[in-house]
Amino acid sequence: MILFMLMIAPGLAQTAVERASELKTWREQCSDPDADLRAAYVEAAIASGDMAIMRVCVRQSLESDNADIRNLGLRAAIASTDQLLFEVEIPAALAEALDKAGNDKDELNEIGRWHVTQMWNIMRTGLVFVISDADITSGASEWLPLAQMTAPHRNYTGKASVIGDRVTWVGSARLPVTDCRLNLGLVSGPMLEGTFQCANVEPFTVRAPLL
Repeated sequence: MILFMLMIAPGLAQTAVERASELKTWREQCSDPDADLRAAYVEAAIASGDMAIMRVCVRQSLESDNADIRNLGLRAAIASTDQLLFEVEIPAALAEALDKAGNDKDELNEIGRWHVTQMWNIMRTGLVFVISDADITSGASEWLPLAQMTAPHRNYTGKASVIGDRVTWVGSARLPVTDCRLNLGLVSGPMLEGTFQCANVEPFTVRAPLL
């Protein structure tokens, strides 16, 4: 067994070296000072279908100081993602009301009838959006929220669009108030962070890692 491992180790080491060299080359190409070349390399990385290469180039694009490259990276990140899991924060007004109510059952029952409370109880462990039909060129995609569901349903969906380093989504979710929207911005991490709001119910602060 030891002899066998010694025999194959050089080959494996060479493969690792070659792979590392390939990733290094892509990292350098996707950092090219020429913005047009950088964009072309990022597009080629996405077209390659190689997840490691895609992550290297997309991450660098998302952290670029060039607005056009960040936009391309954001479109590419969404196009290469099947779903996003958003962490959801309790709205400050609801947290304050619950704190003020304490153990008062009547007050808690009243608060429990609020749409914002019902939505919080559904989303407090997170909100998943399944992404489909993403077009890296236009930045458009379809996002299907899994609120109270384990699989996407065509009755609950919406269209997302990328403009600059922001993402907007308008659609429906299986919540007490169904007409909803997301307003998100690209922040360090890289992450998407912003608000999720349905009709006039208090907005929820949400965030999700991109890579």
